[in-house]
Amino acid sequence: MFAQENADGRFPEGDYRDKWQDSVHAFLDWRTYNFKDITHWMEKQTYMTVGLAMMATAELGIEAPPPPLEGFDPQTVDTEFKIREDGYTTTVLLALGYPDLTQVSNKPISRLSPDRIFTNI
Repeated sequence: MFAQENADGRFPEGDYRDKWQDSVHAFLDWRTYNFKDITHWMEKQTYMTVGLAMMATAELGIEAPPPPLEGFDPQTVDTEFKIREDGYTTTVLLALGYPDLTQVSNKPISRLSPDRIFTNI
């Protein structure tokens, strides 16, 4: 990403650019070697983007039924869409579309009572 930002002229030449690159590498090394959670951290970043996408599609009248989809085989998805060929992997899926109003349920959503969910201390 840094190489693309640099090519786009995002940074002035010299010291500022070098410090930015060093800080990015230090952060990624910190997550990779100290916390050893780089994949988990990247998945959290993806979920923030998915949340924003869900809000944006709602504004456009497009359904994004929550929650984002997990529990799938990422290797199958990656193979089908040739994702790993570019060095990436799938972490979450987001379904988008328009509802079939003939299939929409008008029944109330079942919820546990608050006293079953919360403990007051």
